[in-house]
Amino acid sequence: MQLPFRRIVDLSHPMTEGMRNGGGWAVSFPLMDNFKRTAMMTDGKASYETHMMLFPEHCGTHLDAPRHFYEPGQSIDEMPLERLILPGLLLDLTHKRAGEPISIADFEAAEAKAGGRISSETATVCWTGVDKVWGQPDMGRNRPHIPTDTAQWLVDRGMQMFATDLIGMDDPDEWWDPTHQIWLSNNVCMVQQLTRLDELVGERFLILALPIKVVGATGCPVRATALIL
Repeated sequence: MQLPFRRIVDLSHPMTEGMRNGGGWAVSFPLMDNFKRTAMMTDGKASYETHMMLFPEHCGTHLDAPRHFYEPGQSIDEMPLERLILPGLLLDLTHKRAGEPISIADFEAAEAKAGGRISSETATVCWTGVDKVWGQPDMGRNRPHIPTDTAQWLVDRGMQMFATDLIGMDDPDEWWDPTHQIWLSNNVCMVQQLTRLDELVGERFLILALPIKVVGATGCPVRATALIL
């Protein structure tokens, strides 16, 4: 069978026991049952292994729903799939250094280089290269950021999904996360902590960021994927 895409790129970081995450909460996959015990219990008729999964909503490669910072906003289970499966516009911002703001002019230049336009019809995929520091102790600060004037400009352009390798989008010194507030109150969802965005250079692709359908959730890890067309 011929598929309507040429290649699949996994854009997600692996989730592992004890991994670092922005909120500092535990990530754990404790064993519930194992092959040896279940084989003994069933007199050898069956054996299996199963784990508990314990992790925060906003952990690793994950999606922020509007309700995360905006109480009337949609929760994860309320978000239509049409907003989570979109053509992607890759914007090369790898020249921005840690601590630097990504300006409106930076996005305009990246847009011109990509030959596309930021709009409600595409996912705005912001590639900074910071996935190289992912998992390091200072990963949440060792990155550029999106200031509020840029954030509002992107809203005014109609952006519906912001997908990025960034580990947080706000200025790390602005603990109240004003960029989060602007985007989520305007129904913009965010996919954070992507990787392998360099493999999308020069490609046409769809980006998928599908969470578990958890009722009332403000965020959820996703298996973010690009389908190269």
